[in-house]
Amino acid sequence: MSKREGQSARITGTSSSSRTSARYAGVILLVVTLFLAAACSRSGSDTAGRNDGVLVAAAADLRFALNDIVALYLEETGVEVTVSYGSTGLMTQQIENGAPIDLFLAADLSFAQRLYEGGHSSGEPVPYALGYLALAVPEGGVLPNPADVMQLREPRYEVIAIANPSHAPYGAAASRFLEDAGLLEELRPRFVYGENVLDTLRLVQTGSADLALVAAAFLPQARDFHGVLIEPGRYEPLLQTAVLPKGGDNPEGGRRFLEFIMSPVGAEVLSRYLFGIPE
Repeated sequence: MSKREGQSARITGTSSSSRTSARYAGVILLVVTLFLAAACSRSGSDTAGRNDGVLVAAAADLRFALNDIVALYLEETGVEVTVSYGSTGLMTQQIENGAPIDLFLAADLSFAQRLYEGGHSSGEPVPYALGYLALAVPEGGVLPNPADVMQLREPRYEVIAIANPSHAPYGAAASRFLEDAGLLEELRPRFVYGENVLDTLRLVQTGSADLALVAAAFLPQARDFHGVLIEPGRYEPLLQTAVLPKGGDNPEGGRRFLEFIMSPVGAEVLSRYLFGIPE
């Protein structure tokens, strides 16, 4: 059995009902996690006579950078920030359904704009970062030259992972990049999909994919893979934006944490993880 056939059986060959069940099981788990975090945070705050805990839903590309920012914020303010990472599109659905989120850090503009236009946020989307694409291969794999996108056609890249473009902005950006290069339809039969861009990276780290298009923000924390930035001039970077959902219990805490993210301290961390800073 070829690697591609094996991956099809393991990753893409499940029934549609199984995929749907798995997807919504993940969504339900996110909701439960958020509500449990909310309960713990609020009860602890009530004990102290305060309501400082902040609940954040964040795009998966922020997994490493935001952890560093959260630690710095705790050190400076004493305020605990609880973060749930995932697909921007799926978290948008949860906020629309009333998830108690104080701050939502989306990976693009469209989903944050959807919340604003739907009356689910207390203000317009605020840009906080620019997200870039990268190519990643397993340890020991051969990286293509990012300046020569036609190398992605090589047989060595039998299985190519991207995030699900229907609800993951980095997957949509990867699709647009390949479409602009004239490769999308040719390479589509090789695709396997991660639920979000971090899941997509894990497909490469485990050797389940030969190549992945992921967030450049993962490159400084490269473990079990190596990668290279795709120059931003070859595609439109993701305008990553934030909103303050109306369902949050601590919107002021969300606003203060967003200000910290956009401060020189937060911007330095984001830059270290290869995010651009909007003007």
